Amino acid sequence: MPSTSSRAEAACPACQRPLKDAVTPSCGHTFCPRCLPPSYYMGAQHSGRVLLCPLCKEEEKTETFVAPVPLGPLGETYCAEHGEKIYFFCENDTEFLCVLCREGPAHQAHAVGFLDSAIQPYRDRLRSRLEALRGERDAMEDVKGRADQKLHVLLSQIESRKQQVEAAFERLQQGLREQQCFLLARLSELQQQVWEERDKYISTVTEEVARLGTQVKELEEKCQWPANELLQDVRVSQSRCEIKTFVSPEAISPELVKKIRDLHRKILTLPELMSTFSENLVCHLETDSGIVTLDPQTASRSLVFAADRKSVRCTRHKQSLPNPPPPPPRSQSLSASPQGATAGRWQCSWGAALSGGVAMEAVKRSGEQGLGSAQGVWAVVISHRKC
Repeated sequence: MPSTSSRAEAACPACQRPLKDAVTPSCGHTFCPRCLPPSYYMGAQHSGRVLLCPLCKEEEKTETFVAPVPLGPLGETYCAEHGEKIYFFCENDTEFLCVLCREGPAHQAHAVGFLDSAIQPYRDRLRSRLEALRGERDAMEDVKGRADQKLHVLLSQIESRKQQVEAAFERLQQGLREQQCFLLARLSELQQQVWEERDKYISTVTEEVARLGTQVKELEEKCQWPANELLQDVRVSQSRCEIKTFVSPEAISPELVKKIRDLHRKILTLPELMSTFSENLVCHLETDSGIVTLDPQTASRSLVFAADRKSVRCTRHKQSLPNPPPPPPRSQSLSASPQGATAGRWQCSWGAALSGGVAMEAVKRSGEQGLGSAQGVWAVVISHRKC
């Protein structure tokens, strides 16, 4: 088994000196070059064999000579069981092996190789996985960037709509304030005119009352006169006692009354107008755009449908249908069904005269169909811009 500790300096097993420029025979032992005789590097001896390994005394054929193995950080790791350096890796057990471990029975049938050659497939797999992860990361960053851009556009649009709403309601409020000021000013003006005519009326009537009061007082005094004095002044008294018809002025002129009535009629309709405006605004804001699917099985063959079956146009050439339905109506009519819940209201746009409405679910879907409540249809006929 490999040891996780490393020696400060590797030593040659033959001379116990620091191991430099190591040479490794096929048996796996490592020696410094001076511990092997020169003939070791020159091939076979007279006996036809190379010198034996100084450690295991195993004979080696010249063709089995193994080049030195470059030692990396794992080359300084020693086997905890045998004290030998780690040079091999068992792919079956994923264990680091020394020479003795490799020759042991536990790894005889396993795939064992040098560290540098064993690590390369793992490096290749790691590099492949690394490239794949980098590609996924770049793809996710690209998706994130596009999503952030879409969100930024949506947020910008929402902020712009908020400003438009604020500006629209500010203009509406400003217009209402101006109309309010106009009506209040008009009412104040009429009120002032009423006060002026009232003062004029009161002044005229007061003067007439004072004049009549003076005459009453004079006549009361004359009634107390003696007969001779009263007869002497009879002509003068008769002229003064003649009744003059007093024309009572109107408290308010007819012109002013007409102005007040006209303005009152306009003001009386304000609550209804404001309520109607509020209802229309709420209806407009709460109306959602629905998805309506046109049914080609209920349409005339002179109608051409769009691919999404959301719009239709008229043509002079009759269309052929893959699954012929029952005889279609001679008129250019068709039915459609909304998707999702509705608020009981529909808004449609068209480019020519037509008849549109709602139908009961049980109404027949083919053949001639009348547009009346008796047939389960409630429709509005629009012709030449008239309803």
